[in-house]
Amino acid sequence: MAAHRLVSPEQAVLREKKNAPVKFALRAADGRRLAGKHWLVLLGAPRESFGSARSERAQRVFEVLEEVVAEYVAPAVAGTTVPAEPTVSDREAEGVPAAAPDPDRVSVAGAVEESDGSGAVPDAEPDAVVPVEGPEAELRPAGDAPPEPAASSEASAVSSTSASAASGSWVRVETGAARGRLLAGADDQVWGEVPLHLRQSLRGVARQLVTPVRGVLREPGQRRVLSAVRAAERMRISGAYWVLLMTTGREAFGSSGSAMAGAFYGVLEQILAEYPPLTRAQGGPAEPEEGEAG
Repeated sequence: MAAHRLVSPEQAVLREKKNAPVKFALRAADGRRLAGKHWLVLLGAPRESFGSARSERAQRVFEVLEEVVAEYVAPAVAGTTVPAEPTVSDREAEGVPAAAPDPDRVSVAGAVEESDGSGAVPDAEPDAVVPVEGPEAELRPAGDAPPEPAASSEASAVSSTSASAASGSWVRVETGAARGRLLAGADDQVWGEVPLHLRQSLRGVARQLVTPVRGVLREPGQRRVLSAVRAAERMRISGAYWVLLMTTGREAFGSSGSAMAGAFYGVLEQILAEYPPLTRAQGGPAEPEEGEAG
């Protein structure tokens, strides 16, 4: 739908010759014929490839791409591991002759090329992580370090809100609704067991907060928080989004005078209070003591 509005009528920037791959990819999206090469072009294209900074239609396309990354690409990348190539000594020990590594093998995290509008993946070393400028740019660690497991990626999101990982599957929180306590890790199944009535309460205030998006949530630096609030509004919220919301400061949801932002933050605090398995006191035992049972 967003692509249809952008190409009917066609935006001026899409008529530029260098932007032809983006135009064809948007037309494929409009015709529901998106192939892998089209996804690579769209997810790797910078915001200005879709239209001017004042174009609401171009902004909507870019926001949908960000939603795709947040809900599908990010979890896939975070949970992807690439088996290591056997070394020469390992092959010789097994009686297998040494062979050069396959130059075409790259990790999933490096599948999206650096944004140049061409749709072609540049030459890269095996398992290289390629920097990009599109909506998925925040998912790529710098340098040539090996891909991290999902728990590490989720913990990095928490660190942006001044939270540090604790031992085991608990997170020590310094800001947000869960500040001063240990919070269940993003991979803990307890997040999938949050009572329905609490998730429905969060859904209602989340809808008011993002329909339409207002205030600080429209800032580029708040894209992850905005994606998490939208996931709450759809009741499709993952453990990583739960941890992000519970460790994000009140000011990230709106100004001090915003009643909707205050209501959203209040429901987060309500969820923590009414569903004890999510948190425990820092430095305290795994189970609450008898005097704290209430």
